[in-house]
Amino acid sequence: MDTVNMLINVAAIVSGLFIYIFICKTRWGKEHEQIQYAIMLMAILFAVLVGGLIRWLLK
Repeated sequence: MDTVNMLINVAAIVSGLFIYIFICKTRWGKEHEQIQYAIMLMAILFAVLVGGLIRWLLK
């Protein structure tokens, strides 16, 4: 098992979750509840970018 890659994946998932929660708690997020799917998709893409950035930095 590759521990470093697993920790990078966990960090990416947690960052995506935190950005999603942060956006949903803001006034803008509450006003745009009808586009939660798009906000969630953006948070997932952000998590993928964070994971790729961490991998690139550790390479």
